[in-house]
Amino acid sequence: MYIVSFGVDIADNDVEANKDINDLVDKEVRERLARYGIKGRISNVTGDDIVITSLTPKDKLELNNKIIFETLKKYAKSFDDLNGVAEKPEKAKEGVSYAITEALSDYGDAIIVSFDTYGGEKMVNEMALTVKEICEKLNYNVDSSVTEGPKYIHGVGYTGKETDDPVVVIAVRELEDIKKLSCIIFGTLLSFDNLYFVKSGEKINILPPGVIYTMSAFLNGNIIDLYDGIKKRLII
Repeated sequence: MYIVSFGVDIADNDVEANKDINDLVDKEVRERLARYGIKGRISNVTGDDIVITSLTPKDKLELNNKIIFETLKKYAKSFDDLNGVAEKPEKAKEGVSYAITEALSDYGDAIIVSFDTYGGEKMVNEMALTVKEICEKLNYNVDSSVTEGPKYIHGVGYTGKETDDPVVVIAVRELEDIKKLSCIIFGTLLSFDNLYFVKSGEKINILPPGVIYTMSAFLNGNIIDLYDGIKKRLII
């Protein structure tokens, strides 16, 4: 089983996503994927970007991706990211952020970290790769959308290395790992200037240039925004 995350901007502005469109995308993705025994939802809403995360068997990976891509195209108000995906790697441009890793539990429990930038393109990849590095050192399965060249989206095409607003997906073994690992990620990212941890669905309200990020838990197809939980842990 694989955990797959698509990060994409389909909004008609640069600071916030459209809730009505998100609701339509979430409903259609959930219902269409469920027909094939796949669990998928919008897991993160970060500024004007959304992330769709799914748990899919290997033999349905391409089908999973095609359904998600078709649904995004159906409801998109902006097509820049979607049009950046190409059949051939040399034609791929800035497009969809794609991350995939093998599940470590039967339920596909995972943490998804999603970034959105407003003038912070030069710094955001380092942030995402730092999350990936720390999770690898702790022996979790993890993937980031950040690559040195075009990245293959199974069944869809290639997305370009210029793709920004990265997403990181981390598979965990036990439910208890969510608390420990999310706090480690939060603490690690505190070392970056101009980076703000926000609640999922919050628009960009920062002093630019900067980056915002959200962190969610994907638990057997259910989504928990981890912002409030981490915030409560900080209250003494």
